[in-house]
Amino acid sequence: MKTKTTDEKLEQFFREDPLYLKKYVKEHPENKMAWYLLGREYEAQGKQGKALYCYSQAGEIYEAFENQRVELPAEELKPLEQWRAEQKRRARRSRLRLWMTVLASLMLALYIPPIKPEIAVESLPLPANVTVQQAQQTQVYYLTGDKSKIRVAAALQNMLLQERIQRLGILVRGAPLGNSDWISWSQKPEPLLSVEAGATGAQQQISYYDQESCQCEPGDSSMAAGILPVWQLQQEQELVVRSAVIAYQDRNGSIPEELSQVSQPYPNNMLPGVSEAMQTWYAREKEKLSAEILQQGKPAVSPKESQGNNPSPSGELTKPFTEPLRIIVDKKTYRLAVVSGKIVLRSYPVGLGGARTPEGEFTISEKVRNPNGKSNGEFGSRGMTLSDTLYAIHGTNKPASIGKDQSLGCVRMLKEDVEELFDMVPLGTSVTIGSGLLPSEVSRSPQPWRLPQLTEESNPGKVYKWLN
Repeated sequence: MKTKTTDEKLEQFFREDPLYLKKYVKEHPENKMAWYLLGREYEAQGKQGKALYCYSQAGEIYEAFENQRVELPAEELKPLEQWRAEQKRRARRSRLRLWMTVLASLMLALYIPPIKPEIAVESLPLPANVTVQQAQQTQVYYLTGDKSKIRVAAALQNMLLQERIQRLGILVRGAPLGNSDWISWSQKPEPLLSVEAGATGAQQQISYYDQESCQCEPGDSSMAAGILPVWQLQQEQELVVRSAVIAYQDRNGSIPEELSQVSQPYPNNMLPGVSEAMQTWYAREKEKLSAEILQQGKPAVSPKESQGNNPSPSGELTKPFTEPLRIIVDKKTYRLAVVSGKIVLRSYPVGLGGARTPEGEFTISEKVRNPNGKSNGEFGSRGMTLSDTLYAIHGTNKPASIGKDQSLGCVRMLKEDVEELFDMVPLGTSVTIGSGLLPSEVSRSPQPWRLPQLTEESNPGKVYKWLN
């Protein structure tokens, strides 16, 4: 004969329970009167064992009404006490799950995406006795091409005659990228000379730092070189702002009233966010920038500024960035470069799809964070659609494919590279894909570009099917 388990006994024990009282007792186990009434019901049905158990739970209520104590037989008491203990454990687990659900909901509702640390001028190391303010006020002039004595002398003459050096002016030369005509921005510019103004504002001291360009004994360039990272960061910030404002103008017909407008939620996320330094610069230069854009559709380029792309033997003073950011992808060297004019800000290795990767002109028509809903999916942590097609620039969970033709046509990038690119280039950036366009040198910054994430850039409503 099969012996019944404790659970089977309990199931049989309650199979014919009066539903209302049974439910009430389960919800109010401390109500002794309810236990007493339920015992009476069982006793009326001839279920003495169940009645005795209920009476034992009723305790002093039973004794008051019946004027006697109740003792439950051990064989009846043990399974029922086990059942009671299990019910209490289930109730505790249920309450715990409820509280955990409520807590998770509250955390989700209050969740604010973490803000990635942006590169701040204040965090950059500076030479001794040079403050951040002094570094920011330093006037830096850019020279490309050769650094012959004639060109440097002409540049110095322009600095002395055409420019008013407020405190310190430095002439630097952009270094070539490999053996090409491209200029490397990530490689620190080479200081050639400096002009330091006296207390009255008059130029008093000229210091040379390069023997080739001055044919003299060069001085110590450590102070000038130490100031340049501050200047470079400021130039990058201004370039990204200019590029985003131009893209915003093309998309909306006017420049933004506040720079924060370029950081709207997907699908209008030109940039993830903007730093305080970028907002300060835009507030100061907004009117001038607006006039330039309205005049030519992009910032006006003066003759002396244009020399940043076409070196002149006259030594005219230049600015490094005279054009908005654009992207170039070279199928021959497996490189993706972010450029302005002939200056390469970054050059990354990429994975391609051979003949399946199309050549031509495109624009970034969509920027999405975690396109697979997570950062390690097949499209990585960032994706940028090209001209509303099925082609995109995106991350990958197959880093070994970088430098190879293993995609179905998309441009694959390493995680740290695609995340920097995503923060740097705005929606609407032009993309050129071809062969033989870039040198093979990789050019990364020792301090990757980062912006604070101030808006929602994911798109959970879409399943992406780029040609990966």
